Amino acid sequence: MSALLKTDHYATLTAAEKAALFSHSALNLNDIRSNTIEPLAAEFQQNAYTALKNALQRFEGNVPEMLVLGESDMAAAAARVAKTQQETLAAFRLAAANIENFHELQRQRNFSADIAGNELGVRFVPFDRVALYVPGGKALYPSTVLMGVIPARIAGVRDITVMTPPDPQTGRVSDIVLAMAHAAGATRVLQAGGAQAIFAAAYGVSELGLEAADFIYGPGNVYVSAAKIHVAGENRCGIDSFAGPSEVIVIADDSANARYVAHDLMAQAEHDENAQAILLTTSTELGTRVSAEIERSLAARSDDEKRKQITLDAIRRNGRVIIVDSLEDAVDISNRYAPEHLEIQTERNDEILAQIRCAGSIFVGDHAPVAAGDYYTGTNHILPTAGAARYASGVSVYTFYRRITWQKVTRSGLEAGKDAISAMSRAEGLFAEHGYSVLTRFEE
Repeated sequence: MSALLKTDHYATLTAAEKAALFSHSALNLNDIRSNTIEPLAAEFQQNAYTALKNALQRFEGNVPEMLVLGESDMAAAAARVAKTQQETLAAFRLAAANIENFHELQRQRNFSADIAGNELGVRFVPFDRVALYVPGGKALYPSTVLMGVIPARIAGVRDITVMTPPDPQTGRVSDIVLAMAHAAGATRVLQAGGAQAIFAAAYGVSELGLEAADFIYGPGNVYVSAAKIHVAGENRCGIDSFAGPSEVIVIADDSANARYVAHDLMAQAEHDENAQAILLTTSTELGTRVSAEIERSLAARSDDEKRKQITLDAIRRNGRVIIVDSLEDAVDISNRYAPEHLEIQTERNDEILAQIRCAGSIFVGDHAPVAAGDYYTGTNHILPTAGAARYASGVSVYTFYRRITWQKVTRSGLEAGKDAISAMSRAEGLFAEHGYSVLTRFEE
């Protein structure tokens, strides 16, 4: 096997090696939180506007002349893109239509039912204000704007802020990002990145017309993730989940196309140096061919190519071929790992799909690369990472609802339950008021 891609047989791994595999190469945020996040949060609590400007100057080296861009600014950027990037705009519009169509199916409707003589119901109430973080720096992510804003708008959120760092060369957010914010229905764009953008959304900045958000979501670097964890811990707002390095598991047997698998692994590695790219396969031969294709492909690319080194570093650090005894073993490993992205390329795709319990999004078949979902098919690419798919899901219309239960209790309905309520409140030592608050309604 190539030295570039580490290869192991799962059955021979030690307990410690298995634990390391399932740790997702977790990043330690303790130093970041104590040295950067907590002091910055204290500054925002004192004066959010001043803290934001100071942080932008300190961390990004520049404070944009206009920190907030509104509807007219986004519309002007969209007009410029329509003149200069017609093909690109057409591609993103196709994707936006697919995202819209898929997420429209997720709208929730209130419901009620008669239970034990009482009427019970649920109301799905959208958040008032949300803030989407869109990364910048290593790449542009107008697709993330679509993935984040469209579901929130469909859910009924009326105030949607997009936070993204401006281009360091121009001092302004890219026109294509602004154009997608306009197309998706964002309210405004805050030209700021990093932890300071998260704190601006969480604490609010009255001087900029920013009220504190109910919910903050979207991918970002370790500082963004640490800031999201901090504000959620303060109960200032909700967050989607911790955003760790991007990751993919490919489950494949000897029927899989080695070239497809290799480039799907490299596509994930292209994100950043800490990305995880793992092949679980029953075929040693496939593992060998995938490794060879990765090495051949990277060697053929120019050393000056912008993202070659990132891909190479990620493959060296976290690229794995793991040989398993059966596809059932592969399923068990994948469910325990709970990957952000899971590809299935076997002769038993539907059977394997039915056994997957933990994954952010699943891509089934030889013609389902992760990139299809990242950009075009209509599902969402803002997904749980670092094992969070065990308990969390990707961004969807469901993400943006408060689910509020209600009950209309009738006299006869309460009377039917008063003896049970009395007995339960006595058992818990709360009869004096809990139980009596029911019984008093039946005293003459």
